[in-house]
Amino acid sequence: MKSPENSLSLMTRKTFLRAAAVFSANALSLEMGSAQPPTEPLEKAASEPSPVTLENAQWQLGLKPGEGLKALVVHKPSGIVLAQGDYSYSIGTPSFGEPEERHDSKTKTVTLKGAIPGGLELQHEFKITADQPWVEEQITLSNRGTAVQALPYGRCGFVLPVTLEAGAVVGPMRDFKVTAVPYRREPNGNRTQYADYTIGQVLSEPRSSRLRAQTLLERSGNVVLTAVHGSGFIQTLYPFYASEGWILTDGRRGFLLTKYSRHGMEWALLDRTPVDEGRAGFRWGGFGIFQGDPEHGAWLAPQQTHRFGITRITAFEGGIDEGFYTFRAEMETRGHGCPKGFNPPVHWNELYDNKLYWLPGMDLPENRKKYYTLADMKDEAAKARDMGCEALYLDPGWDTRFASKIWDESRLGKLKDFTAMLRQEYGLSLSLHTPLSGWCDPSTYSRTMDRMNRDGSRVEKSLCGASAQYVEETRSRLEALARDGARFFMFDGTMHNGECWDPEHSHRVPSGREEHVEATNRLARLVHAKYPEALIEMHDQLLGGTYLRYVPTYYGQGWGGRGEEATNSAGFDSVWGFELMWDPMTDLVGGHSIALYYYNLAYSLPLYLHIDLRKDNAHCLMFWWNASTCRHLGIGGSHTDPQVRRAQKEAMATYRRLETFFKAGTFYGLDEMVHVHVHPTEPAAVINCFNLEDHAVNRRIEFALGKLGLEANGSYQVKGATARRTEDRYILEVAVAGYGHSLIELRGA
Repeated sequence: MKSPENSLSLMTRKTFLRAAAVFSANALSLEMGSAQPPTEPLEKAASEPSPVTLENAQWQLGLKPGEGLKALVVHKPSGIVLAQGDYSYSIGTPSFGEPEERHDSKTKTVTLKGAIPGGLELQHEFKITADQPWVEEQITLSNRGTAVQALPYGRCGFVLPVTLEAGAVVGPMRDFKVTAVPYRREPNGNRTQYADYTIGQVLSEPRSSRLRAQTLLERSGNVVLTAVHGSGFIQTLYPFYASEGWILTDGRRGFLLTKYSRHGMEWALLDRTPVDEGRAGFRWGGFGIFQGDPEHGAWLAPQQTHRFGITRITAFEGGIDEGFYTFRAEMETRGHGCPKGFNPPVHWNELYDNKLYWLPGMDLPENRKKYYTLADMKDEAAKARDMGCEALYLDPGWDTRFASKIWDESRLGKLKDFTAMLRQEYGLSLSLHTPLSGWCDPSTYSRTMDRMNRDGSRVEKSLCGASAQYVEETRSRLEALARDGARFFMFDGTMHNGECWDPEHSHRVPSGREEHVEATNRLARLVHAKYPEALIEMHDQLLGGTYLRYVPTYYGQGWGGRGEEATNSAGFDSVWGFELMWDPMTDLVGGHSIALYYYNLAYSLPLYLHIDLRKDNAHCLMFWWNASTCRHLGIGGSHTDPQVRRAQKEAMATYRRLETFFKAGTFYGLDEMVHVHVHPTEPAAVINCFNLEDHAVNRRIEFALGKLGLEANGSYQVKGATARRTEDRYILEVAVAGYGHSLIELRGA
């Protein structure tokens, strides 16, 4: 016989009557924090659709369809109510028929179908699994009319009625806060910026965020000019709280809210909706059009259908860190994690020491002939070998014109010969900077690939990144590079140039953000279809190389995707580290690079970043921070201080000895300054301790082995700290220099 924890509750007559009662007028006045059924159950009227309950060990989801939907979401172990009353449909009230139920031994799915006045048809699906701590929902909209349905402000969601007093929540949710994941710290945020909010703030304030846009200031002496004169209005205040996921926790228990879609850019949204005079509605889940996305769901042509992404709410024990790990586990089960045995080559980037990039005429042929020669690259290869790197990374300058992606044989010889020389003389592979349509010299592409205005005229030398012709030509050039030995491509220059109205480009007319992003993702899959061993890094597919982030991090990564199944290949391998490459020491001490820490709590999907060693100190603080947070690491630049250069070479040797921990291990954060990397196959871990203050500190580090994926009863040798053990916990004492780093090793005894 199955235990109650591992089997779904059956819909007996008693359960049916109880569910019906929950949605009576009396039931909907339940106090938050409890889910006690009323004393006088009411059966449904004969003409009404049947109420239904989905239940497992963690959740009870009650649904009463009819004219609209009444919903009750209860976390069973705590009795906390997460939603109660009318489900919010801003697009109109659907009239639902009888629920459709499907279930097997573990999973139960309920589908509601309803018509909305005006020609919309809504399908609402709910799913619960016996042995998982989550509930899912998904909405599909179909336009059954003859006119376009414009839904640019569409929003649906569960509603939790909340009482506020002086702006603070009253009741069991009063101690809960919400935290954005993965970007709790935004890449341009300082050391005090955290995307943490009270429920009262969500209910009463717009969200301030600079994750996807920021107003730039131009300075000339004491004169400051706001740059919107060139960019137009920049939005940093949003009515919706949008993130890939939200952690709702009081520090003891929590709930993770996520939105996941492979067929349109979507985010988990939190906002508010009126309930009654004394209460506001905390709205979550469902779907929402956020700044026009997903575009294909915001505008529905006649007879068109759009299936929005999956909302999932997952229960967990603990606080913010446990919420991040819950998100990471979900993303890994969806295919967005660190590949087994991930072992990318450490790059040496020639850019930092090469004069070419720092000149005003970086792309002038005469400067390339002067500063980017075969002899120059051999000098850089020698530096790479001496530092213990595994690949030479060529930034702008190696191709015939900037971003042509055509190897310049006149300066560098044949590519096959170049890669053979690197391998035989220096023990290196070749990696290349390969920017796309948003940052390039487009002169090597046909002008038929330029964007078209609505009137049929061309936007001269502004490539359409969604054009089938552009994608095919770029694929051909990248494959030629891979054929002759290139093993890594950086997809920089991914910026969206704007809409295109060319019907010959094989994209929707006009093309939008979605077409551009899908084409960029498809290009990675096409290259991988023929050269699966090549590594591809992806910048944000709309904004390119920037501190900002627009596209959901996972979007286009992994196997498959709309219109891409035929390639039968994986998407990109790594994500760009938010342009934190130019002044990485300032970014770290100033707080920007703390975003890399929270990213690793949330994703094992590898980050790639190269850093300028000229900005580091003798403690190699900057090197170790980025080695700890970027599974694929690149370095470059020769420090002027010989002592620092020696320290960096020693640090690199230590990194290479321990590289499996950093490239393929499991990341845990004891706090922002203490990072743990657990070996993927051995009972061992390394701990990086950082100090961003100007004076030395002594750190006391305490952790339970089991919470780090290590054997709770195992015995470990500790190197680099004073250690003592109490039951299943270790307590370490370590000194860390000002602006310094200390490394601790744990290995099974």
